[in-house]
Amino acid sequence: MNNLEYLERSFYEKTGETGGTLYVIEQEKSGEAQVTLHCSNEAVVFSIKPNNGFPYLRTKNTPDGIVFVRREKQCWELHIFECKKTVRVKSWEKAKQQFEGGMLHAYMLRGLLDLPPFSKICVYTAYQDDHLSKNSPDPALFRQPVGKPVKKPPYADWDDPSLVILGYEVPHQRIPLNNSGQGEYTL
Repeated sequence: MNNLEYLERSFYEKTGETGGTLYVIEQEKSGEAQVTLHCSNEAVVFSIKPNNGFPYLRTKNTPDGIVFVRREKQCWELHIFECKKTVRVKSWEKAKQQFEGGMLHAYMLRGLLDLPPFSKICVYTAYQDDHLSKNSPDPALFRQPVGKPVKKPPYADWDDPSLVILGYEVPHQRIPLNNSGQGEYTL
């Protein structure tokens, strides 16, 4: 990884070559969540404040954490994290936009840091309350208008193991948080 020294130090956190612990912290005050990431390899987490990404990108949506993990000498993976206190239809749509913005920002960072194409891309949603799953306490989600053909709702992909982002099928994993908004994940 080249050119990391040209980035503001407050913009990223890096492990040693043998790994370590990194943190993804929710950037908006509404949810206040933190995911502790355990990495067995070198990794860097980038935190982009909301509406403060690369100014020349049209999308202003940014995720809570963009993580690059080195697996082999020049083999880097991309992991994008978004934290939500409660996942509802609207917040899930917003999360998918943030994943898209995260991929675009990651591609730009990859170019700056002189890295090869990512060998793997994954996205993660860390959340406290799930109002989208079939066993959700919100029965209104499954109501269908009378006389209209039944179509797949926009949140149906919440239960899918992958999402389509920027034309790529990307694995999606959910990370449940405890009542204080804390969670852990091993990369």
